[in-house]
Amino acid sequence: MSKLKAVAICLPFVCALTIPAHATTIVVSNTNDSGPGSLRQALVIANNGDTIDARGVSGAITLTSGELLVNTSVTINGAGANVLAVDGNMVGRGFRIVSSGLTVTISGFTIRNGHAGTTGGGIDNENNASVTVNSCTISGNSAGLGGGIFNGGTLTIADSTVSGNTASTGGGTYNDGAGTETITNSTFSGNTATPSGGGIFNINILVLTNSTLSGNSAGFGGGIYNLGTVQIGDTILNMSAISSSGTVTSLGYNLSSDNGGGFLTGPGDQINTNPLLGPLQNNGGPTLTHALLAGSPGINTGDPNFMPPPSFDQRGPGFDRVVSGRIDKGSFEVQAGGTPTPTPSATATATATSTPTVTSTPSATPRPTPVPRLQPSPRPRPTPPPRPGPQAS
Repeated sequence: MSKLKAVAICLPFVCALTIPAHATTIVVSNTNDSGPGSLRQALVIANNGDTIDARGVSGAITLTSGELLVNTSVTINGAGANVLAVDGNMVGRGFRIVSSGLTVTISGFTIRNGHAGTTGGGIDNENNASVTVNSCTISGNSAGLGGGIFNGGTLTIADSTVSGNTASTGGGTYNDGAGTETITNSTFSGNTATPSGGGIFNINILVLTNSTLSGNSAGFGGGIYNLGTVQIGDTILNMSAISSSGTVTSLGYNLSSDNGGGFLTGPGDQINTNPLLGPLQNNGGPTLTHALLAGSPGINTGDPNFMPPPSFDQRGPGFDRVVSGRIDKGSFEVQAGGTPTPTPSATATATATSTPTVTSTPSATPRPTPVPRLQPSPRPRPTPPPRPGPQAS
């Protein structure tokens, strides 16, 4: 056989090895813990770049055989946080991102009742992956560090509610020494920690914009306990104190019910001011929110030069982000009809009747460009000793 023929024969084989498989969509068809059609099975068979589509399923996926392992870059779309839940059953986490370097998007789920003795009761991103949580509810989870979410990589939370989670440190989220956490158009409510970081515990880089923190509590830093770098803008802090031995930079137009730890000194910042928030409840959209009540000082007092503003507030399509010509502070925008009448709180159950449109990317992006990611040497993760700071509510 000539050399030319040998090359010609081998070329198709080489091409077969080098051309990647096309990304596919894997459909979840039931709420079983495992087996054909389950979310767990979809994660097992998914390849890099695949999409898992659970938008046709409602109710609760109750985990009886442990946490859901994510070991490939994947987009996971649920039917809506008010329609479909992943329930950890208080015996294990919701999701664990297994490998470093992955890109994972989770949209349209409630992730609840997850538990871990160590890190990340709802979602554990311990291995330097890039994780986006979009239009989700993270609720009722618990862990040693990061009751709702533990982040050791890059975490983006958009259009979501993180509520009622508990931890020794970082009740809502724990952003580790190599982590970058960006939160926009989201609500942190009723999270608790002992001793520090009821809402958020931050060691590295945290960027927080157009969000609402309310009723989070801890011995120190009920809202935010910071050892790293925080940028905060157009955000409401209600009964959610800031305690920091790191750097806190106000991007302006924040509203705090206390003195903001002395850090909120930017343009348009309001301190020691009652934001007049409604309870955490169903105000429309797939996630629970705190409405701005009539007369709230947060109405039409956000950054007048916020560019470009997101299209919608936390609740998504149907709830414009800018009404009356100027953005409101926090994650909730009062619509033309005014503040909605309070309605009973919603939970993710099978009784929901509508399936909201779910997208795999956040509808909003934070205004500031995060400072370059620090590259600290590995840090131990023991609970830090209490530091003097403003008392949390």
